[in-house]
Amino acid sequence: MTKSSEALAHASGTLVIVENDTRNGIEDVERWVRPQAGGQMKFLSIDPDVFEGLGGGSAGGGKSWALVLDALGLQFTSTEHGLSAHQTPGYCAALFRRESTQLAKLLDEARVLYPLFGGVYTAQRRGDPGPCFEFPTGDPLSPAKIYFCHLEHELDKESHQGASYQYVGFDELTHFTLTQYLYLFSRCRGKVGIKPRVRSTTNPVGEGLWWVRKRFINNLTPGKTSWFVMRGEPEDNPPGIKTVRHDPGALGRVFVPMSLRENKILLSLDPEYINRIKAMGDRMARALLDGDWNAFGGDFFSTFSQSQVIKPFQVPDDWELVLSIDPGSSGTCSAGLTAADYVGNYYRLATYYENMRNPDQNAAAIKKFYEDFKWTNGRAPTRSICGLDAWAKMDRFAVIAHGRTFADVFEAHGMLLERAVTDRKNGWWNWKNLFAPKPRWFVFEGTNEPLLEEMMAAVYDEKDSEDIKGRGNDPEIKDHALDDNRYSLMSIVQAERRPEKRGWAYPDYKKLRGVQHLEGWKVGRG
Repeated sequence: MTKSSEALAHASGTLVIVENDTRNGIEDVERWVRPQAGGQMKFLSIDPDVFEGLGGGSAGGGKSWALVLDALGLQFTSTEHGLSAHQTPGYCAALFRRESTQLAKLLDEARVLYPLFGGVYTAQRRGDPGPCFEFPTGDPLSPAKIYFCHLEHELDKESHQGASYQYVGFDELTHFTLTQYLYLFSRCRGKVGIKPRVRSTTNPVGEGLWWVRKRFINNLTPGKTSWFVMRGEPEDNPPGIKTVRHDPGALGRVFVPMSLRENKILLSLDPEYINRIKAMGDRMARALLDGDWNAFGGDFFSTFSQSQVIKPFQVPDDWELVLSIDPGSSGTCSAGLTAADYVGNYYRLATYYENMRNPDQNAAAIKKFYEDFKWTNGRAPTRSICGLDAWAKMDRFAVIAHGRTFADVFEAHGMLLERAVTDRKNGWWNWKNLFAPKPRWFVFEGTNEPLLEEMMAAVYDEKDSEDIKGRGNDPEIKDHALDDNRYSLMSIVQAERRPEKRGWAYPDYKKLRGVQHLEGWKVGRG
């Protein structure tokens, strides 16, 4: 008997065809796939006991190919179950992209891989969550299925209510919201011999970058499994609380870096790929080639530099100090302290960011927030600027449901609020104009994480390139800290125009309370 083999290079992995010959001709044809060494192999080797796994970092690491292959559950053949997941009657998996048009890449990978394992493509049928591949299991009434689905809109997640998946995969996780990701946990259920798993891949770009970083990057050692339990609300603490494996309720989580430079096949087929990414600019190259999770401050704030995040220092007592507040009609209240020096530089000193507190609680906490801030010696702000929701009462924009407004409550706590200039486009321009060519806006390190996270997630609105996505009307877009900082800069920059170049003195704030009526600027909800 003779044996011959041929390796067919795929852009992400290797398909090997082995022909076993006899004198009577071909006896058997065996086809199998082989992941590449490095991150791709490590991702496919994540222990099935680990509930959450993320693979990625740089572009071109073969992430989508690995995700499609991993959904087959080949590793279960080496467990007591003795069968791969796709050979198990009733096994069901779902692979997600954010938009339906983005499913083509996953389906292309599946059309190459899945027929080798007996998979047959079936177009979406009425009642199905998407098109799928079906696999024979020995029970014609219970084939294994792998669906391909999208979550283009936030509420699309609810179309999976009642579904039961043993495997949930997210391709480009940073394109999804935290609530979409966590909702599918409730659909991820075990089956005889098959433990439920959630696996994801991504590049370090996208509107969900803020929560993916907090959940997988900031709290994990690459390649090492950690265990977490959730306490409180995930939006307040996306990673949860780190614990030990045997803690009741603990779930395993691991991040596996995957690099383009490990994808020898792609580089041999397309050696110019790296050069094309470099042509996209330094920041994009850092993100997509080096897997730098800090490369982006959000597309909307593309000119913001990490060099603007500075070590805290003692703020002089005679610098302008402004408190800015976004009362948050959706339940999140954000407040910030901003200082201005004598030469036109601005410093975001600290951010207060709390959810589900009533106005009295927020007023007391914000007062304590600035009184306890050591870098200003606890001095009171010169001015307190607030979004217009603070003066709303019994209308649809009200943040409290009785006669006292948010502003009334704060006045009772000794803080007189002034109405913010809420012109969104002028506000964003005013802020971003302080980034370049010479930075004039800086952020204290370690005290402004909510603001930096929102900046990192902010992207341009498709219908209006001068505003962030959602334009302030999408409750799923976190923009509370962005808004309060915009209010402070619109106020303080106006105030700065009044002093003489020498002999600086505080302006007449009583006159400036009408600043929103200045020519070219208008009052809006913001």
